[in-house]
Amino acid sequence: MKNKIIAIIVAIVLIIPLSRGWYEFLLDNFFDAELASSTQLKFEKISDTEMEVVGYDSDLHGSITIPEKIRIGLDIYKVTSIGASAFYRCSSLTSIKIPEGVTRIGSYAFWGCSRLTSINIPKGVTSIGKEAFSWCSRLTSIGGSAFEGCSSLTSIKIPKGVTSIGNWAFKGCSSLNSIKIPESVTSIGAYAFFRCSSLTSINIPESLTSIGKEAFWGCYNLEIVIDNSEKKVKVGWNAFENCKSVKWLK
Repeated sequence: MKNKIIAIIVAIVLIIPLSRGWYEFLLDNFFDAELASSTQLKFEKISDTEMEVVGYDSDLHGSITIPEKIRIGLDIYKVTSIGASAFYRCSSLTSIKIPEGVTRIGSYAFWGCSRLTSINIPKGVTSIGKEAFSWCSRLTSIGGSAFEGCSSLTSIKIPKGVTSIGNWAFKGCSSLNSIKIPESVTSIGAYAFFRCSSLTSINIPESLTSIGKEAFWGCYNLEIVIDNSEKKVKVGWNAFENCKSVKWLK
């Protein structure tokens, strides 16, 4: 079928002069159809090859996927960042998929997105601005590998309401030295902080009931304080292997 379509295109090109209109027609109908930008998002050019999401239309609601690339005329741009306050107070947004090419999420980018329940953060993200997800009251979990390999990440504050930290969530975040875990967290997944070698101290709330295997393996400088009884927390194999110290308060 694909070969037939190509043959038809070649025939059209041979018969009809390739004006700009026809070229755009062929692009629109046969090539890179997914490059068309969403009508609900606003973009700003930040280089000759890159675009940034800077805002949204007032009727944006529900789930949305940010395109990996967009085309303006005959020019194609990669979407590499989400600007400051891009989705500020977008209370009707429920879930968003960010493409792999994005490396930066600006300050207050999703501030006040009170109905946002699901968001994927690609591995290529190296910078997340302050209060990027503040007042996202329905984000209740940090998914598996959410920040895995973010070697430049130095600190993070997990918002209130989050109940679980997924497997490999912060694995290999070798520069992470500060993290605050709220009272709402009940479980920390396997390998969640594996080899976070810059962590020096962490307080784990009484609400915690489960720590996965090798969750803190290789956190050589880490002093862990758990505000619960050892009998009430299910601890996986080698969860604290090679940590500096572990202290149970109850």
